[in-house]
Amino acid sequence: MDLIAEAAEVTKVTVYQHFKSKEVLLLHCLRWRLDSREGSLDAHFRGKAPSATQVLEVFDWLAQRSSKGNYHGCAFLKATQELGSTVPEVRGIALEAKRLMRKRLMTMLSNGGVPHPEQLSDTLALLIEGAQALSLIEQGTRPFKAARREAEHLIAPYLDALPILAYSARGAN
Repeated sequence: MDLIAEAAEVTKVTVYQHFKSKEVLLLHCLRWRLDSREGSLDAHFRGKAPSATQVLEVFDWLAQRSSKGNYHGCAFLKATQELGSTVPEVRGIALEAKRLMRKRLMTMLSNGGVPHPEQLSDTLALLIEGAQALSLIEQGTRPFKAARREAEHLIAPYLDALPILAYSARGAN
C-alpha cells in the first residue's frame, strides 16, 4: 500500500479511505482490467463484419499487447494464484474474464458458420492461456504467434480460403 500511495502521490490513509483493504483494491483493479480488456477488444472489432477469422485477430491483439514493456502475464491468473483461496471474489472475476473470452471466440466462430463453436472455442481459449503463460516467461510475442498458427489450422477446415502461410512467413520473435 505504501508503493501505491507513493505512486498516486497521496497518503496511505487516503488510499485506505477509498479502499478498505488490499483485497478490495485488488478487486477494483481486476474489475478495471477486465472492463479495459473487453472495451479494447470491442473497439478493435467495431464495424468489422463478424467472421470466424476474427479469432485470429484476437491472437494478434494479444501479441501486440504482450509486446509492450509492461506485460506481466495474465492478471486474472496471477491474482487467482495469489489470493483465489482466501478471497473468493478474485476467482469469480477471473472466471468471468475467462468465460467472456470463450464467449467472444464462440460468437465469432458461430457467426462464421463453424459447427459446434463451443468445442472449438474451448480449444482456442486453451491456446490463449498457454500463450499467455509462456509469453510471461519468454517476454516476447512468439507464443502468441505460435498459438495463432495452431488456431489457423483448427479453423481452416471450416473456411473456404485461409492464408495460413501468409502469417507464418513473417517469422516469430
